Amino acid sequence: MPSGALTADAFAGFFHGVHGFAPYPWQERLVRRVIGAGTWPEAVDLPTGSGKTTLIDIAVFALAANPETAPRRLVYIINRRTVVDQAFEHVLKLQSALTDSGDPAVRRVSDCLRDVCNDAPINGVRLRGGIRDLGTWADRPDTAWVTVATIDQFGSKLLFRGYGSGPKMRPVHAGLAGNDCLVILDEAHLDKPFAETVRQVRDAQPDTSGLPRRYEIVEMSATPVRSVDDRFTFDEDDLACAEFSRRVTSPKDAFLRMIDWSDPHRTIPAAVLDIAQQLDEREQTVGVVVNRVRTALKTHRALIDELGPKGWGVHLLTGRMRPLDRDDAVVKVQAAVDPGRAADAGTRTVVVATQCIEAGADYSFDALVTEVAPIDSLRQRFGRLDRRGKLSATTRQAARAWIVGPARPKSAANFVVDPVYGGAVSVTWDELLERAERGATPFDASPLASHAFPEAAYTTRLSAPLLLPHHMDAWAQTNPVPAQAPSIDRFLHGMLPDREAHRPADVSIVWRHDRSPAAVREVPIRGAEKLQVPWRAAVAWLTRDMEIDVSDVSDVGNETVDARATLGRHLDTSEDWCRFTGQDTAPELIGPGDIHPGDVLLVDPARGGLSNGTWCPSSREAVSDLGDAAQRAYQRRYTLRLDPRLHAGLPHPPRPFDDGDAPDSERIDAWLAAVAATPGLPAWMIETLDKVASPRRRVRRIGAGGAAYFVVSAGLHAEADTMDGSDESQSVTGAGVPLRDHLSRVGDRVREYAERLGLSADLCDDLELAARLHDIGKADPRFQRQMVGGDVVRLECLDEPLAKSLPGARTDPAGWPAVYHELLGVLMARDSDRLRDAHDEDLVLHLIGNHHGRARSLPLLRPDRNPRSVTYSDGTHVYCADTAAAGPALATEMTERFWRLSRRYGHHGLAWLEAIMRQADQQESALERGPE
Repeated sequence: MPSGALTADAFAGFFHGVHGFAPYPWQERLVRRVIGAGTWPEAVDLPTGSGKTTLIDIAVFALAANPETAPRRLVYIINRRTVVDQAFEHVLKLQSALTDSGDPAVRRVSDCLRDVCNDAPINGVRLRGGIRDLGTWADRPDTAWVTVATIDQFGSKLLFRGYGSGPKMRPVHAGLAGNDCLVILDEAHLDKPFAETVRQVRDAQPDTSGLPRRYEIVEMSATPVRSVDDRFTFDEDDLACAEFSRRVTSPKDAFLRMIDWSDPHRTIPAAVLDIAQQLDEREQTVGVVVNRVRTALKTHRALIDELGPKGWGVHLLTGRMRPLDRDDAVVKVQAAVDPGRAADAGTRTVVVATQCIEAGADYSFDALVTEVAPIDSLRQRFGRLDRRGKLSATTRQAARAWIVGPARPKSAANFVVDPVYGGAVSVTWDELLERAERGATPFDASPLASHAFPEAAYTTRLSAPLLLPHHMDAWAQTNPVPAQAPSIDRFLHGMLPDREAHRPADVSIVWRHDRSPAAVREVPIRGAEKLQVPWRAAVAWLTRDMEIDVSDVSDVGNETVDARATLGRHLDTSEDWCRFTGQDTAPELIGPGDIHPGDVLLVDPARGGLSNGTWCPSSREAVSDLGDAAQRAYQRRYTLRLDPRLHAGLPHPPRPFDDGDAPDSERIDAWLAAVAATPGLPAWMIETLDKVASPRRRVRRIGAGGAAYFVVSAGLHAEADTMDGSDESQSVTGAGVPLRDHLSRVGDRVREYAERLGLSADLCDDLELAARLHDIGKADPRFQRQMVGGDVVRLECLDEPLAKSLPGARTDPAGWPAVYHELLGVLMARDSDRLRDAHDEDLVLHLIGNHHGRARSLPLLRPDRNPRSVTYSDGTHVYCADTAAAGPALATEMTERFWRLSRRYGHHGLAWLEAIMRQADQQESALERGPE
C-alpha cells in the first residue's frame, strides 16, 4: 500500500479495529487537523477521562499517512512513575494490533508503517530508569518508536547527560532525543519548565540544509494550559456524545474532614480508617491518595490491621517501587479498579496510593479519600472517582470524596508549609473552608465544575532558566566531561524560589547479592529491578542518620533537605553497597557524600530498604534480588543464577566445585528438573526454567572457591544495546569477520538508514563513506594479533585483516595498540585520496574518530612506545599512516573540527548523524556475532 494513500477518513475504522469502539468526535477532529495541516497544536486541553492517551494512536496514524512530515519517534512524557507503566500497556495493545490484527483497516495502517520503516509497524519502549534496556530505544534510528518516559529519563538524554547511560552512549541518546520526535507532555501544567527547555533545544537547532526538521512539542492537560495560544479542546459535538458526556458531567461531591495535624503520619491513617468504616454498600472500591510515601505506608498498615480481618482487600501503590514489584501490585488491584468492571457486591477493596495515580491512570474508585493538596492536584485525584460516570448513573447519586486537612481556627493562615507542595496546600484548604462556611458544601468535584481558586492555590509554577549556548557547549562534551558543567536539573524541573533549596534529583538502587563485574556482565542490570529515589533520601539512608519524607513528584515544591544535616556525618565507604560504573569495570566503593544524581547504586539485599515493595529506609527486612526475573521481563534473555542465596525453600543448587563424578551439565539438568517439579513457582521462573533447558543454553562459572556458582542463560547474548564501545574487547566476538566485509555491510546499512530518514543526498554519501572507512585503523598488526589470540601462525595464515576475532581467540590485556583504532583511522583516511569523495571532509573524519564516542571534544591520547606505519587497502584505495602522528597536533585538529561541526549542524544535529552511523555499526556487529 503506498504510504500516502491514507486519509483522515480512515482513522475511525483503524481506531475501532484496535479498541473495539468508535472514536470520540474530538479524536477524529484532531486527526483531520494533524494530517491536513501537517503540524500538531501546541496544547491539547481535555478533562480527565476523555481519552487523552489516544494521542498515541493519532500520532501513529499520522506517521502512516504523512511519513515525510511526521516524526518517527513519539515520546509520551508522564511525570508519575506508576502511570508510565500503565500508559505503556496502551502502547503494547496498539503494537499488538498493528502486528497481529486481522482487521482490514488496522492492516492497512500496519502496511503503511512497514513501508515507511522496513521494520515492525511500531516499537514500544519505556524509559523509566533502566540501564541496558534503554539501548533498545536506540537500536534502530530509522524506525517508528513509541516511548513512554519520565522527565528525568528523557530529559537527561536530551541534554547529553542520560541518567543510567555511560559517557560513550550519551551523544547517541541525545541525537535521537533531539531530532525526529513528537514530544507529548501529559499533564503539562506540572511540567512547564521541561516544556520550556524542550522548546529552547528545538529552537536552538540551526536550519541546516540536509537535516529534516521534524520535531514538535504538544502540552496535554486536564488543567488548561494558560500560556499557549494554539490550543485544541472538546466542543459541543463531544458533549452530544452520550459516552463522552457521561464521563465529563457525572456528579461528584467532596466533603471536608478536619483532623489534628500535629502528626499527620498518625492522624491521616486514623481518619481514613474512620471514613472507610462508614461507607455505603454501593462503595465497594475505595481509593486513598496521600502526599508522601511514609504516610501511604502507615495508612496501608493501619487498614491492613483493621480491615484485613474483616475481609477487605488492602493494597499499596506508589511510584517508589521497583517496576517488577509495582507490576505485581497493579495486577492485584486491576480488576477492582478497572473502569469497565461490572458492579457487584464482592470483596471490598481499598487502594492506598501516592501521586502516582494522579495523571493518566485509568483507575476508577467508588469512593475517594485524599489528603489536602493544591487544587490542580485535587482535580487530578477526583478524576479517579467514578471515572466513567457509571456509579452515579446506576445509583442516581453523586459519587463521594473526602478531603482530609487540619482543624484550626479560620484565622490561622499558612498552618504549615507542606513538605511536597509548599504554601499552595494552605491556600487551597483556606478556600475550601471559606466555601464550606458560606454553605457551599459538599464541594462540586465533577470534571467540568468551575473551580475559581486563587493562583496561589495551584502547584508552584516554576520556570526553566534561559538555555544559553555555553550550556549546550558544556553538556555536548560527553567524553571527557568538563571539570565544570552546569547542572541539568533546573532545566528539567525549574528554578526553585529559594536559592538554598536543593531539589532531590533521583538516584537508582538495585539490590543484588553478587555485585562483581563478572556477575553483572552475565546478568545485566535491567530497569525492571531498579528503584528510583531522591538523591538526598538515598544519602540519608546510607548514612543511617535519618529518613527523609519523599513523594512521587520531584518538581513541584519544597521537598528539600539541609545538605549539611544529611551529608555531615558517617561518610565512610561501606562493603554492602557500591556505585555501578559499567559492565566492563569494577563497582566503585564510595562514601555517601560522593553520590551524585543519576548514579546507580548496587546494594546488598540484607541491608533492607523496602516494605511491601515500597521504599522504606527504616525497614531492615531483607529485599529480594530480582536480577533473573528482570532478564525475563526484558524478553531477550533468560538467566538463572544457581546461587544458594536466591533459592531458599528450593533444592540446594549444585556448585562448580562440589565433589562427584557427574558432569556439570548433568548436575544442572537434575537441579532444573527438581525445581520445575516444585509447586507454586512464580511465572517468571517457570518460563525461565523452560528456556534454560535448551541445548543452546550457556553455562558460566562466577566467583571462585566455596563462593562460586553457576549462571545458566539462554536467548540473545550479543545484544547491540550492550555493545557501547567501552573498550577494544567489543571486537573479540569469535565471529571471524573480515574487515572488508564488515566495512561494506556497515556502509550499506548506514546508507539505508540515512535515506529512510530523509537526509540529503550529500549527507547520505558522507555517512556511507565514513562507515566504509570507520574501522580501517584495525589494520594495525598489533590489533590483528589480538584478533587471532596471539597465534603467529594463524596471523600469517590470514588472507586479509579481521574486524572481529577468530573463534576461541584469547586476548592479552597488555597487547592492544596504544593508539585507539578510530584515531588511527582518522590519520589514515585524512591523507588518502578517498577523502576527495566527501562533500564535508570534516564530517567524515569526525564520524570515523567518534564512532565509539571517545572524542567529544578531546580525544584520549596514549603514547605509542613502539610507533609503526600501518597500511590497509580495500582493493581500490590505499590508506596509510604512522601511529607516531597520533599526538597533540591530532588532538587539536579533532577538537577544532568538533566545534566547527557543532556550529554547522547544531549540537543535536551532529549527535544525530553520529547516532545513525554508530547504531548501524552496532546493529551490524550484533548480527555478525549472532546468538551463542
